[in-house]
Amino acid sequence: TEFCDMRLAWEALPSEEQAKLEPPVARHSLWLSRRKYGDDKSFKFNEEDVARYPPVERPLVDIHRPTGRRALMLGANIASVGDLDEIDSVTFLDALTDRATAPAFVYSHRWTAGDLLLWDNRCV
Repeated sequence: TEFCDMRLAWEALPSEEQAKLEPPVARHSLWLSRRKYGDDKSFKFNEEDVARYPPVERPLVDIHRPTGRRALMLGANIASVGDLDEIDSVTFLDALTDRATAPAFVYSHRWTAGDLLLWDNRCV
């Protein structure tokens, strides 16, 4: 089991790159994640479905309330970012995800009997 600390990933970015990421929003798409990661790869949806569940906009960087630290908010269901189209968004997000998942920001847990592991979803 692995966790990426998105606070550390944010803090490691040069300030010029941090400035580019605030305030862009990420558009999260239920349909994109269903197509990419659903059990049924032939999953179909119609215009009524899309209208009922439109993409949701969330910040790409958010503040972790308990600590006041910023954290990247990356996810596999992001369809586009800011003013970028979907193709450029994929390129941008792939590069950002590669940096955010560098070994320095990853905790890898090897399970043994009796282990209990807690994490904060707001920053991993």
